[in-house]
Amino acid sequence: MADAARAEPPVRLEGSYPAERAAELRKHLLGLVRSGPGELVLDLGAVEHLGTAAVAVLVEVDRLLREEGRRLRLVGARGSVAAVLERVPWEEIACRPLPGRPPEPGIVLQVGTNALHLLAELRRLCTFAGGLFLCAFACLLRSRLRLAEMLRFVSRAGVDAVPIVMLSALLLGLILAFLGSLQLKPYGAQLLVADMVALAMVRELGPVITSILVAGRSGSGYAAELGAMVVDDEVDALVTMGFDPVEFLAVPRVAAVALSMPVLILISDLAGILGGLAVGVLAMDLTAAQYLEETRAVLTVRHLVIGILKGVVFGTVAAGVGCFKGLGIRGGAGAVGRAATSAVVTGIFLVILLDSLFAVILAYLPF
Repeated sequence: MADAARAEPPVRLEGSYPAERAAELRKHLLGLVRSGPGELVLDLGAVEHLGTAAVAVLVEVDRLLREEGRRLRLVGARGSVAAVLERVPWEEIACRPLPGRPPEPGIVLQVGTNALHLLAELRRLCTFAGGLFLCAFACLLRSRLRLAEMLRFVSRAGVDAVPIVMLSALLLGLILAFLGSLQLKPYGAQLLVADMVALAMVRELGPVITSILVAGRSGSGYAAELGAMVVDDEVDALVTMGFDPVEFLAVPRVAAVALSMPVLILISDLAGILGGLAVGVLAMDLTAAQYLEETRAVLTVRHLVIGILKGVVFGTVAAGVGCFKGLGIRGGAGAVGRAATSAVVTGIFLVILLDSLFAVILAYLPF
């Protein structure tokens, strides 16, 4: 290396510098770079071994010195250390400009990339939904439903979800009745709160809140469970043994949610109405008989059927999305967490989207 205008006394290095000592060497040399204004001279005569990580540290130090108009000079290298240094294209590496940070993509490119990714994901989801439907239909025709496994999932997705569904619906009914009473009390129409709570819970809020809870509990659980099976190669083992993962893993889980949703929705409706009843009796001077009679008058079988059908569709979609995200992951443990998060977000979004479509369609139907 060319000598600099001003040289510092040589710094003697001793011993071996494997990869484990590279960080220690870097810290020592960076301190020397900051302490002296001239070139840095390193005496390697007592160095027995110089690993590739240590060589990279020397190149980094030389690059830093060159930026300040200084140089690094190595002297005294012998044996294997000299042989290693002779094989390093020093000037080419030290003088090569570092790659700059890639430019941020523009807003148009970001929107286009995300749109293409969304369309590809939607296409895969539709393909999975079609395969899931065909597998479920084939299982029904050939009596290949795994009833014992399905009942186990019914217990997890249905029975275990009853407490949180009841509590959420009860509080939602309380809130609806309380806010409705504030608006209707000045007009002396407190009794109409029973109509509002009953219709809102049975036709809209009951199916939606139950489906959102199912997406958060069962959807994320299915995504994490199936994702872990993919990571552990259990799904590949099933394919090797001749089993269809969709039929063997996804169909029982989705069928269990579809069977559980009608009962969960009825429980949610009942809890919401009881919440409204509590507010009506305690805060609006209504009797329980008045409130329940008004609720019975406004509710019909049509409203119950519409709410239950909507809830079954919403819950099935949320469970299917969880299975889709779990079976489609690529990667390790981090991918399992991302799949569970994505299953919840996608499931809730689809529930709200489908509820909007149902609202528009039912508005133009004669029932």
